[in-house]
Amino acid sequence: MYTTIDGLQFHYLLEGQGTDLILIHGLGGSLRDWDASAPMLTRYHRVLRWDARGFGQSDKPPGPYSPQLFARDLAELCHAVNITHAHVAGISMGGVIAQRFALDHPALVRSLTLMSTSSEVGEQAQKAWLKMAESIEQRGFPTNPDAAVRAFAPGFAKANPDQLTAMTERTAKNAPHAYAAAARAIGTYNWTSELNRIAVPTLILQGRDDVLTPPGGSVKLSRGIPHSRLLMLPECGHAMTMEKTEVVTNALLAFVAGVELRQS
Repeated sequence: MYTTIDGLQFHYLLEGQGTDLILIHGLGGSLRDWDASAPMLTRYHRVLRWDARGFGQSDKPPGPYSPQLFARDLAELCHAVNITHAHVAGISMGGVIAQRFALDHPALVRSLTLMSTSSEVGEQAQKAWLKMAESIEQRGFPTNPDAAVRAFAPGFAKANPDQLTAMTERTAKNAPHAYAAAARAIGTYNWTSELNRIAVPTLILQGRDDVLTPPGGSVKLSRGIPHSRLLMLPECGHAMTMEKTEVVTNALLAFVAGVELRQS
């Protein structure tokens, strides 16, 4: 399905029945990143998955992009599909967007689930993000799986070389200019001081072996968001929806069910 927002075409899927649940993919991904979890989630919820601007089958305008822009796109998409109050879950870049969405559009958010993400990017990491964005913009994506290796826990990467190849191939299908614009957007933000404005129940899921977004960032999130709980997943890296699909899906379902029970 498609809808037009500010002159751009956005691709989305709206499936299932029940209370609304929004899923937001990570950098270089698409709504298809949630395929493994969607069958279970749609048994209990009306699930909105979408391709953020620059990714999947949505339009890919030139940058600059920003977390605020991504969040505004999502708010407009909610209005287009008649979502007024939803549980929101995002991984990596999707977690960045979810935080900004809760800060900028709080009336639309019923709960948050933040996976493999943080509320700020340090100075050294910012330089690395900007360098990577420039490299991809100028030379395209690397063809070896070295970058994908860092997205997984060591044991998973060693046991699942096919997943490394698949991630490398999916990333290479992205538009370099859009990927670079998104990388700059999520590589240069800091709103840790704003976290206390997030008033909804929040679940933070973090892989202990995540080297792309180390566990310290999730600790800051848990300390900054008043009604939050932090769950550390052992033997899990950054790509937890691939590494620990069943655990992540069940944790999300249980958390959302608990929120709804308390709010009923």
